[in-house]
Amino acid sequence: MKFKLPHYILVSFLAALCLMLTGSQAFAQRLVIKPHIQADWQIDNNFNKTENKEKIVHTYTVQPGLDFGYTTDKTLMTLDYTLKRFMYDDKDENILGQIDADEFDYTGHNAMFRFKTMPTQRLELGLDNTFMKTRDPASADANDNSIDKYKYILNRFAPRVVYNFGEKFNVALKYTNLLTDYSDDAPGEGEDSVENRGGLTWSYNLTPKTSFNLDYQIWERDYDKDTSDYTSNQVMFNVERQVNYLTFGAGIGYHNRNFDKTVASGDIDAFVWKLSVLGQNTPDAKSIPKHSIYFSLSSNLNDSGTGDTYYESIRLDARFTYLLMERLNCTLSGYFQNSDYETSSRDDDRWLISLGADYLINPFFTVGLSGGHEERDSNFPGKDFDNQYLMLKAKFNYDFAMK
Repeated sequence: MKFKLPHYILVSFLAALCLMLTGSQAFAQRLVIKPHIQADWQIDNNFNKTENKEKIVHTYTVQPGLDFGYTTDKTLMTLDYTLKRFMYDDKDENILGQIDADEFDYTGHNAMFRFKTMPTQRLELGLDNTFMKTRDPASADANDNSIDKYKYILNRFAPRVVYNFGEKFNVALKYTNLLTDYSDDAPGEGEDSVENRGGLTWSYNLTPKTSFNLDYQIWERDYDKDTSDYTSNQVMFNVERQVNYLTFGAGIGYHNRNFDKTVASGDIDAFVWKLSVLGQNTPDAKSIPKHSIYFSLSSNLNDSGTGDTYYESIRLDARFTYLLMERLNCTLSGYFQNSDYETSSRDDDRWLISLGADYLINPFFTVGLSGGHEERDSNFPGKDFDNQYLMLKAKFNYDFAMK
């Protein structure tokens, strides 16, 4: 599958059109030009995340980038681009079957474009486009359980229309095109796919602090080679409640997935659910908050199933931060995921916990230290692994702003 450029042409055209429509008055509001650069050093004692053939590898990363954006009373547009250069250095001799770590050296890209405007008091138009070139399998699926390092391009193009019937009720219509394009899609090395997803959400604000929504999504995922194409339908009822600076969320629904060809699991039906807590103190902090919390517990199917490897996951994500002495931002984070495979008796428990701290030398320069432990326990032979890592990082950013 060759990557299709019209996505970028369309985004560029819309960005230029937005500038022309808003005119020079836009720049009288808020303009952001923020260059940034980050350099990391990391050591992993099991770089390949294998059960036996562990190998220590150092990773050096340089990430220059630029954030650009502006807002007016009715329009917001932002573009955040980062180039990521990854370089790997072996500290152990290769065991039979291993390759040099520097064979994985690559230059990644991450660009996020966001635009929204309100042409009328009730109508909102929006467009998000995310592009990345990476070896991180977690970017391809929120419930990923892979350890592969295949290089691929991912582009997510997502326009939306929201109509507000008043202060209490609105309807949102959304579309997402997700393109996954592997650099080398040889057998066993990733498979290209295209996903087209439509969504309709009805939202009702019962009070300023309590809201409900009913969300329906339908999507088709088409694979380039042997993996079976499928169609998914999902409906969820969600509620949110704000208490002080915390927002509590809960949702429950049903997910049905039908395959175009016969697969080992057959068609899949699953009840899906999620619980969440999100907040920071102070709620409207423009700088680093005194403390913050993110907690999410959910159950659903994975979407990216190359080779028809689908599973039902229960996933916990958590992140807590606390700012000491206005300069030392401490972070405790991690996740746990159980993956119960539909196509076999395989059942995996995978988790990670990390602890870190960033020291704010001044408003523009930060240095940090973090470390963590990741582990996977599986009932299938050869699928277990554990890895410990330590990371040092330094980041510089500066905001050139005009009022």
